[in-house]
Amino acid sequence: MKSKVGGVSRRALLKGVSATAILSGVSAPFLVPRMAGAQDAKSVRVLSVEDPFFFSMKAMIPEFEQETGIKVELESLSYDALQARLVSAFVAKTSDADVIAVDQMWLGQYLDNGWIIPLNDHIAADKEIDLADFLPEVLYSSNMWRGQIGTLPVAAYAQGVMYRTDIFEELGIAAPPSEVTDDWTWDKYIQTLKMMEGKSFNGAPLFPTVVCGSQPSPIVHMFTQISASHGASWFKQFPAAPWDFEPQLTGPAWAKSVDLYRELYRLSPPEAINYVWFDAGTRFAKGDIGMFYWWTPYFYLVKNSGYMTGTKSDVMEKYATAALPKADGVPQNVSIGGWSLGIPSSSDRADNGYAFIRWATSKATQKKMALWPDLNFQFSDFARASLYDDAELAAVYPYLGTQMNMMKAGNGKVTRPPVPGYTALESVLGLTLNQLLTGDEAPAAALERTNALFASILKGNFMIPYQKESYADTLDEAKALIGKLSQG
Repeated sequence: MKSKVGGVSRRALLKGVSATAILSGVSAPFLVPRMAGAQDAKSVRVLSVEDPFFFSMKAMIPEFEQETGIKVELESLSYDALQARLVSAFVAKTSDADVIAVDQMWLGQYLDNGWIIPLNDHIAADKEIDLADFLPEVLYSSNMWRGQIGTLPVAAYAQGVMYRTDIFEELGIAAPPSEVTDDWTWDKYIQTLKMMEGKSFNGAPLFPTVVCGSQPSPIVHMFTQISASHGASWFKQFPAAPWDFEPQLTGPAWAKSVDLYRELYRLSPPEAINYVWFDAGTRFAKGDIGMFYWWTPYFYLVKNSGYMTGTKSDVMEKYATAALPKADGVPQNVSIGGWSLGIPSSSDRADNGYAFIRWATSKATQKKMALWPDLNFQFSDFARASLYDDAELAAVYPYLGTQMNMMKAGNGKVTRPPVPGYTALESVLGLTLNQLLTGDEAPAAALERTNALFASILKGNFMIPYQKESYADTLDEAKALIGKLSQG
């Protein structure tokens, strides 16, 4: 085995990612949160990321304050800044927040470390929350860990396809299906893209697709949809019990996925090697991309020219959505992610915090967020089944049926397993994938090296061999817990 990974020594990389595993990849000593005791008893302090849900939720807050008499102090941060702020505050035991936005990937670490409180008791005592209305696939993927509901979803994401209807019509390309079908495969997806290769549209060169190439997180988010579709697993056994975290990043499914992603990059603008999440979506909105797949918030985000600008994009009336392709002979597995709200264990206003979470994730508030007209209607990330059947919402977001199909086919615990130390593993995988896009190394060799790095990280974090108690973390168990809590 080579001792270098892209010019970085293996020892240096392992040293860095080991620290990442302990502190979730971040540290921010310059951020000093205020103590919770400084807040008024009728207040709630909320820390959130500025994903799309933030803007419409913020607009609705005056209604919450009027209904409850609780004053909301809302602060927004970038993804990295939020993660840094939270972990630093938790470790120092100085968190001042009563409600925090939690990425699905952080949930296991936050609950295992006691940084947030389980919501089971609050939910069981709440006769109006209608827990059964939440999609079980979402709660299972994003909110449950070891039989505890640690958060509730404020914005649930699946992944799906967006394509230009005008380009497909002009080139005589058949529209992709809105539901998963056996013949809508990744190979068929590539064939469809190649029908646009070398073509122009409206006098300008056309790129068949666009991908995210930036590492670590963006490329992992997009690539792992393909690997999960092909049946690739990160670990020998997870989430089913007993847990065995021996890494499984080698084999045909992984190599096939790398080859496919390389082909997608070849059909993308070359600058996509540096694209993060929003770059891919905003590039499609510029009008020179034929088709791409990405998180379902982009089903509406591409209506804007730029992120949450409110300026109509060039494709606003010229695109449609479709189901994700699947691998031939493999059941579809759609990635589920998104943002949820939880209560730090340091908060002395847990009741206020739960009141805010219950309000923000309720059917009524989520519908109002979706119908907020500013910025061209920029929220349809529903975790509640009833909202997908709402005719008023469907009139604004005509793709809800496709989005619902993707949600029901989802399993976020398999696509990107939210285990403690995930961030360190993602860092290694993202670096490897980024290098594979621009180099000519055989996938098998790079994946074998990455597998060895995974093993070293997991051993350093006492996950190989796994000595803690496992949990039968299956969708059936999640449904059983939902039923139990729904009965009070």
